[in-house]
Amino acid sequence: MQKTFVENAQQRIVIGANPLDAPAQEDMGFDASARSFSHAQIEAWQLSKLKEVCSYAKENGSFYAEHFRGLNLDSIASREEFSKLPRTTSADISEAPFKFLCTSQDDIARVVTLTTSGSTGKPKRLYFTQDELDETTAFYNHGMRCLVNAGDTVLALLPAPKPDSVGALLADGLRQLGANPVLNQDPDDVTASLTMLNEHSPDCVVGTSAHVLALVKLWKHQGGMNSPVKSVLLCWDANSRSIRKYIERIWDCRVHTHWGMTETGLGGAVSCAHSKGMHLRETNLYIEITDPETGMVLPDGERGEIVVTTLTRKGMPLIRYRTGDESHIMTNACPCDSPLRQLSPNIRRIVQPSDTPDWFQFVTPTSIDRLLLSVPNFLAQQAQYWVAPNKLEVTVDMSENSPQQLASVKELLCDLVSPLHNAPDILCLPGRNDGKISIGFAKRKICVT
Repeated sequence: MQKTFVENAQQRIVIGANPLDAPAQEDMGFDASARSFSHAQIEAWQLSKLKEVCSYAKENGSFYAEHFRGLNLDSIASREEFSKLPRTTSADISEAPFKFLCTSQDDIARVVTLTTSGSTGKPKRLYFTQDELDETTAFYNHGMRCLVNAGDTVLALLPAPKPDSVGALLADGLRQLGANPVLNQDPDDVTASLTMLNEHSPDCVVGTSAHVLALVKLWKHQGGMNSPVKSVLLCWDANSRSIRKYIERIWDCRVHTHWGMTETGLGGAVSCAHSKGMHLRETNLYIEITDPETGMVLPDGERGEIVVTTLTRKGMPLIRYRTGDESHIMTNACPCDSPLRQLSPNIRRIVQPSDTPDWFQFVTPTSIDRLLLSVPNFLAQQAQYWVAPNKLEVTVDMSENSPQQLASVKELLCDLVSPLHNAPDILCLPGRNDGKISIGFAKRKICVT
């Protein structure tokens, strides 16, 4: 189906089939020209792939050979039976990444090393073949069609230090659809992002919630009017409805969301033109929402931990991998009529460090950002929790130094925590005020000391 655009003020709305549908049909061997596939067909196809990937990983990788020892994988005849398999954890990968390899190292095109929690935590290494990197580029190509058209300019606030890093893969996908990518590879430099925005007048901006919010705030602080931006994609890290609505209001644009992580091949789910939920990459990933304690699959609509199984990966398949992210499968049908399930965009980390009070799981970087939207000079913040003497320390980056606004930040934070049991003392520290912020590109968390 040919895609058309309708302008609603600044906002661009895509009318037509969900661009993720056709590649999903092709992956399953269906005729992509006919919109005749259903979620029941997706589930049947996924079940066959689940049995295939389990057998493949057990036969070719030493980790799953041990992990599934004594289990009859051929007997898996339903998703319910698959859900009884033991889960895989981040610690499993950190402990012995080579045991997950199911191909020769000569077949590996990219190795990604991630740091883990704790000063002595072992790094986590993930391996990708060229075919798997190409799958990610294709997902970006089709997913970005929900936001942009050929000829559009896209400002991406993403690092691209290597040819196969997230920024480079996105740029490749955008070029495939005929769009023009512009990259700020140091998204902490908000002044540079603003300069690129003014020079290139992008139709779309892509970045983490924190980096895009800082750009919007600096643009507004410097008197920005009539933003050229028609759509925004918030990716990589958690975001909130309040932040999405703030960006929509200030830039008069449509805000989309993406969920993914390195373990999912940097792509997992993206919202369509209707910006309700995020349609899952269902022919590459099988997503379960589970009880974090038991691993039992929860009904659609109920929040739990996102557990991922890769369906097509040959280099380093992951089976029932615990992501540490919490969300739910949305139950309402999307107006785009796609059979691809929707993941709620309201995602948060559920891993709570030891020795922290119960309130720690509710006071998050995103909730603090949301709280500080009303502070005019606020750009970004980094928080650290001191177990003893029970103190929450927040360093605030601003567009310009303002002791008065820093005092307002402290007052807002005190109001936030005061009703909580064992509420911490609040310490607010001035951060940068030179048009840069200090949050980096890792998924944000409150550091515990």
